[in-house]
This record gives sequence, C-alpha cells and structure tokens, in this order.
Amino acid sequence: MNKNEKNSIRKYDSIAKDYDTSFDGKLTAKFKRTMLEMCSVTDGDKVLDVGCGNGSLINEISRKAEIEAYGVDISPNMIEECNQRYESIDFEISSGEKLSFKNSIFDMLTICCVLHHLNNPQKFFEETQRVLVRGGTLIVGELWLPFIIRHFTDWIISPLINAGDNKLFSHKKLKKYFVDNGFEIIEIYRKGIKQIIKGRKI
Repeated sequence: MNKNEKNSIRKYDSIAKDYDTSFDGKLTAKFKRTMLEMCSVTDGDKVLDVGCGNGSLINEISRKAEIEAYGVDISPNMIEECNQRYESIDFEISSGEKLSFKNSIFDMLTICCVLHHLNNPQKFFEETQRVLVRGGTLIVGELWLPFIIRHFTDWIISPLINAGDNKLFSHKKLKKYFVDNGFEIIEIYRKGIKQIIKGRKI
C-alpha cells in the first residue's frame, strides 16, 4: 500500500460518519446529482460504483430500476457506513486499481471524484475495461481546475494536506484515458469545476 492510499484511508475513515455534511461530501454531492441524470439503467443491470464513499450514489442509481448494485471503497469505515445504511447493496473494501470481480459482468461502472486519488489511473481504466460487458457504460466525474490552479494544487496544496490526492486531470487528459482504453465517448458535461464523461466499451 502506497502513501497516498494510506492517507486516503486515514482521511475518509475519520469523516465517514459525517461525510454528508463534510466539505468533501457537499462537493461530491454536486457531481453525483449530474452523474445520476446521466445514468440509464434497466431491470437486471449490474452496476458498480468505485470509491462509493457512504453509498449515496449507488443507492440513488438502484432506485432507478431493479438492478444488482455493488460498491467498493478503500476506507473500511466508509464500507461500514454503507452496510449500515443499505442492506440490499453489496459493498466491499477495495482499491479502484484492482477489482475482485470476474470479467465482463457489469453493465455500468461509476466513479465520482476518486480518480485523482489513484496512484495509477491507467490500471483503473484497464480494470474497468475488464469487468464491463461489451457496450457497457463508464461514467467518470472529476474536478476541473484551470491550468495554473491545477498545478498549484497538485504540487503545493495536495502534499501539504496529506489527504491522499494524487494529480488532477485536464479535460484533454481525461478524454485520452477513455479513448486509449477502448471507450467511445458518448456524452460530456462541463460546467464550472465539474467535468463528467460518459463512455461506452467498444
């Protein structure tokens, strides 16, 4: 386990019970509302939320149809919160870079404001490509900041706060991950600090 992962666990374990009212919880709620609007599911679909936090996004998705819902998060306390809140959803402790699921089983995968915590985002996209069915959907929500502010945050702010952040993404870089890993981009949302990309596994 690397330093960023340890810092992420420490941070999110500490705010798990009060996540909805925390700064992070309020920030990600804005992303989740838009991502939820972009989610199209039907009865019988299998959906995985990576970095599920306290389970609020996957729970809302599960209310759209009779789906099989799953969530993973690196924080044990977050997973404990999930299990207490949502008994009908399967949760487990896991990093987004190595998923325990079999090949080609999910119809949709979501990840909200988590990709910048990962040490190797490429591994996440490879794992996503592996566990999604052909034609399956990936929705990624990530914070967008202007070039200078983004680099100042990456090199100055993030190391100081030790919250497990790695590197933020330009819109060009995020789109490149989709294209380079066999996804057709089918929808893009950009407004203010929100960048959300929806892709289909080719």
